[in-house]
Amino acid sequence: MRRKIMHLWLTLMLSFSLLPSLAYAEEASFSLTVDNDSPAIGQTFQVTVTGDRLTDMYGYEINLTFDTSQLRYVKAETKVPGFSVPLEPKGGDLVFAHTKVGKVAGESGKVILATITFEATGTSTEPAAVALTEVELVKSDLTATNHVTNAKLSVTPVAKKPAVVFTDLDGHWAKQEIERAAGLGFVNGYPDGTFRPQNAVTRAEFIAMIARAMELPPSGVAATDFADQEAIPDWAKPSIAEAQAAGVITGYEDGTFRPHSLINRTEMVAMVVRALDLTLDEGAQPSFADTDSIGAWAQPYVAAAAEAGLVNGRGNNQFVPAANTTRAEAVVLILRMLALASD
Repeated sequence: MRRKIMHLWLTLMLSFSLLPSLAYAEEASFSLTVDNDSPAIGQTFQVTVTGDRLTDMYGYEINLTFDTSQLRYVKAETKVPGFSVPLEPKGGDLVFAHTKVGKVAGESGKVILATITFEATGTSTEPAAVALTEVELVKSDLTATNHVTNAKLSVTPVAKKPAVVFTDLDGHWAKQEIERAAGLGFVNGYPDGTFRPQNAVTRAEFIAMIARAMELPPSGVAATDFADQEAIPDWAKPSIAEAQAAGVITGYEDGTFRPHSLINRTEMVAMVVRALDLTLDEGAQPSFADTDSIGAWAQPYVAAAAEAGLVNGRGNNQFVPAANTTRAEAVVLILRMLALASD
């Protein structure tokens, strides 16, 4: 089906501008290269797909496979003039199509077909494989040739050593995510070596996590203008000032920030949506079973977060807007936020 779509697309684009086709003098060949074969968890790297001995290449489609247990697809792009159609991967199958437009010559010789960005997301005893399985080349007269390839490479993601070796994460569902977050530097443990993943998160703690994760720029001011400024801990003041300057937080109607109050799921989602600058549909309502219990002001925020895949419901599709957030839940949400910000 995808190949039929590409043929139809190329036919429409080229029907008014066909150029004479030249026979391929030699069989085209393809290769994969990687700019970092040992990326750290959370680090992005690029795989380059190169074609050689090409003749009159007007359009092409490349098909790759990759290990989804250790790698996450970020984007695909090319510097070849024309239009690209990167299709979202299905499982570990990735398709990238591109065509020139108008009465121009096809590409010949050695050409970089695509640069594909992945993020290392997990480690394993086995390296993560990326393979180029098939390339379809289309000439300017719309004749096509298929090339089955055995080009492949492997990368070995390595875990960053956590800033703290946490002693209370064995068997916890978010152990890998928490250690990754510690490696990225936006969460810390406690002096006794624990992380305390089930502890509730205060508003000051959550904002500090977001400010570090998003690397918010310094606000340029020494303090915020909240009415309870003196209640904000010294360690949190820079992060809260940065978040206020960036529009991530606004405080309560009485002008306070309430740094020691436990953050609930509604507040957490609103802050993340603002940090990502997601577009809000003021009339949108999320599809949770308890949507009526979500404040009217917050429903567009929750709807945007759910649409972006940032949050899910709890049991029976309940959002539970007033429930407090645990440190583990906060870490997982911020990692999703970072993944969305990098797309």
